[in-house]
Amino acid sequence: MAGDRAVKTGARRGERRAQIARAALAVMARGGVARLTARSVVAEAGLSLGHLTYNFAGMDDVLSEAYRLLSADLAEAGEAALAAADSAEARVSAFLRAGFAAPFLTPDHLRLRLDLWSAARWHGGIAATERDLYDRYRDRLTGLLAPFGAPPDRVAAVVDVVMAALDGLWLDHARRGDAAALARGLAECEALLFSLAPEGSGGHGEGRDPSPR
Repeated sequence: MAGDRAVKTGARRGERRAQIARAALAVMARGGVARLTARSVVAEAGLSLGHLTYNFAGMDDVLSEAYRLLSADLAEAGEAALAAADSAEARVSAFLRAGFAAPFLTPDHLRLRLDLWSAARWHGGIAATERDLYDRYRDRLTGLLAPFGAPPDRVAAVVDVVMAALDGLWLDHARRGDAAALARGLAECEALLFSLAPEGSGGHGEGRDPSPR
């Protein structure tokens, strides 16, 4: 019985933390991280200040949880896209492009991403969360490239370039909103990743349409 109560309490606390973190995202989407305060978050969530102080160590903790939730949305989209892919190349392409689907290119989402990146420079807890999420995404992408059989050092070098390019595409799209430039950039990232595949596999070489899907 005590174990069941502990599980239920943990589940309720997880739900409350998510509710507060989602409220923080809503506040930031409207006014940026500079407008984020404990009172603005609990007002958005329809809760008392005590709910925040009970569930979080402070606003850095709230921001870290908000970052995790935002990234979880991207991860879920990526995994859903993978489920429909029927080859190694299609899985790489689906994963790469899932994070640039329409729901993640709205002005609110782009602002949230940029604000959280900026906050990571000044808040140690948020920076640790950002590094962990970056490493998870990188590891997932690296794992999807394993069927290509390329040397590990070559894979690491290509992933370095692609990860930096993806960050750049987010920033450029937030600044200019140029859909054509985004499509070209994703196509070039895709081509670089497919260069790791053996000749004649369909991922590299003649006969592949390089245009974005």
